[in-house]
Amino acid sequence: MTNSSIKNLTNLENLSSTLFLSLDEAHFFLSLNVFFKNHMNAQKVQVYKILDNGSSVLMAEDGQPVLNGAILEKGVGASGYIGRTKRGYFSNTVERDPVFTREAGLGVKAELCFPISADGVVLGSIHCQMMDASREFSREDMTFGMSVLTEIKSPIMNMKMYLTAKNLNETLLRTIELKEKELQESRSGVKIQDSFKILEKEIIGRSASMKDLLALVDRICDKDINAFVMGEAATGKEMIARRIHCRSHRRDRAFVTIDCSTMNETQLDKEMFGTENHMGMLEVANFGTLFINSIEKMTPAIQNKLMQYLTSKMGIKAESTGFFKSDVRMISASTKDLMEMVRDNKFREDLYFALSTVVLKAPALRDRKEDIELMANFFLNQNKAKEVQKSFSPSAIKALSEFNWSGNVRELQNVVERAFILAEGSIIEKLHLDQNIQNAELAAIVVAPVAVKAADFQHITLEELEKGHIMGTLENLGGNKTKTAKVLGITVKTLYNKLHSYGVEFDKEA
Repeated sequence: MTNSSIKNLTNLENLSSTLFLSLDEAHFFLSLNVFFKNHMNAQKVQVYKILDNGSSVLMAEDGQPVLNGAILEKGVGASGYIGRTKRGYFSNTVERDPVFTREAGLGVKAELCFPISADGVVLGSIHCQMMDASREFSREDMTFGMSVLTEIKSPIMNMKMYLTAKNLNETLLRTIELKEKELQESRSGVKIQDSFKILEKEIIGRSASMKDLLALVDRICDKDINAFVMGEAATGKEMIARRIHCRSHRRDRAFVTIDCSTMNETQLDKEMFGTENHMGMLEVANFGTLFINSIEKMTPAIQNKLMQYLTSKMGIKAESTGFFKSDVRMISASTKDLMEMVRDNKFREDLYFALSTVVLKAPALRDRKEDIELMANFFLNQNKAKEVQKSFSPSAIKALSEFNWSGNVRELQNVVERAFILAEGSIIEKLHLDQNIQNAELAAIVVAPVAVKAADFQHITLEELEKGHIMGTLENLGGNKTKTAKVLGITVKTLYNKLHSYGVEFDKEA
């Protein structure tokens, strides 16, 4: 036995002993992280814990514990894949592998993953990553990692039994808490729709604007300050609010949403502040977060009541003189610039400053085109089994990337889901995309006007000018009359009539 083999064996025995001596799950996952960081020659090593509901949470990275780690929804990222398949996986072409769509957006070039499992139950996943092309993973690396986990199966089994008992206990406590709450509600005649225990939704993006935004978001998560999110519709304002809540100390409390654009003043007053027999959202969200969307629609009367609440943490119920107290973090959002509304006397200045300790600007999708391909691939295969997953052709990606996306992320998601259904094979072609996208690409093909010097200027009629433009467009599009008609904004029949008037002979297209 070589010195290296003896050393590895000793390290493995030490790891097994360490895991046996502790049932602290944070220490368990950290110890695995440290071992694989020291033995896998990878630039980054992460360890995720996989929860009962299929979501996963980052526990350790590069030999350090991660507090309040990001929570990924079921099926998201490589950890979601490992949790679903219960087997190891690696790729040295992450940017082209649909399993690693999320990781590709984070700059990972190669990744090797192992499941931490016992009796068919996956407790977590180990991820060894390379951020450049200096090393590729191999089948031997996979064999080594799986053999290590086999050697420590007894400590893993112990942790599995511990986590099972812990989860049962937590479930029992939650059940008791909910039953007590239901009893309290039934006594008061109030029915509350619970909104807490939400999961953070993964925000996809590697553009500079998104990286800067998320860096600022993460800095304020646990600061317990109010934030204002400004951006066009469907730019992810609520997802940003969820991220702030889920990474704050309020994460185990309610996350409640109110949309001011869907209610009149009386309805909004009752919904936000409640009545004598009904708890408002400011009470439901006590010790949690209230997300107020379309806040520019809030009337002056409700603005006054909200400002009073923010000043005293005490609210006045609607249609009543009754009071309530609560401690709520507020994240508001709007498609408008509230500061402009303040200058136009359409929004209270003191309320604006109370709600916007930090202003976050969500960029439109057209302003971060480098994210379009990444997001399209994510939506395309989200929550789909590997055997039915599809990919985009280069022409489809080009069309998606060049489109204006006035509907932002929601429009992109709808287009991708439709294309997945229309494509019978595994490749999404341009023809499977929405007609608006195909038309937009055709409209981009224009005949550039020729600059004419004054000395060369010729007096021609509008009819001659129109003829020259039509014939030039037809030639530019290779004689395709259907495309030419679309670019010119006329019907094919009108185009044929004009060509006939010019004395052009042609065969009609089928």
